[in-house]
This record gives sequence, structure tokens and C-alpha cells, in this order.
Amino acid sequence: MEEELREKVTAMCKARGFLCHHSHDSRRDADSAPGWPDCVIVGPGGVLFRELKSETGRLEVPQRRAGSLITQAGGNWAVWRPEHLDSGLIALQLAEIGRPR
Repeated sequence: MEEELREKVTAMCKARGFLCHHSHDSRRDADSAPGWPDCVIVGPGGVLFRELKSETGRLEVPQRRAGSLITQAGGNWAVWRPEHLDSGLIALQLAEIGRPR
């Protein structure tokens, strides 16, 4: 389910002309920081750091730590789940970074 969510988020970003970087598996990539978010999305009005999870997926300790550090540094970090796609939250948050500051 996470893969399907990632594909939909990536398509939404592409349609808006945003940069969307998907981190494959930071646990298996020696150059990646543990817990690095699944997606970093850049629009003209901001940057989103998003961890993608299934409805039942749980955050690992390194993911919580990365999210905390990003938030403390002023970054916009959150978890997106399929329910957020269905509710329109993802589209809303993407629209927010689509407006130049």
C-alpha cells in the first residue's frame, strides 16, 4: 500500500511541476541518514518532508528521530497515509507549497 501511495504522491507532484525525491530504503543505503523521510517535495512556496506509511504502518525509532530533528530545524515533516489522500489533506498541503512566498 505504501508503494501505491508513493506512486500517487509522485504523480501529483509531477502534475504540479514540483521536485519530488523518493528515498529508497535508507536502512540499506550506507550514504543515507537512518530514518530519512520517504519523500522530500519542493514547490515554489516551501519544502515538505513526508514519511509514507500504510494504514497500519508504524514509525521506527530512526524515523521518529529524523522527524523530530527536521521539525526542530523548522522543517515541515509529517506522516502521510492513504486516508490522507482520500480526505484531500495531501492535495491541500501540496497546494500550500504551490503558492510562492
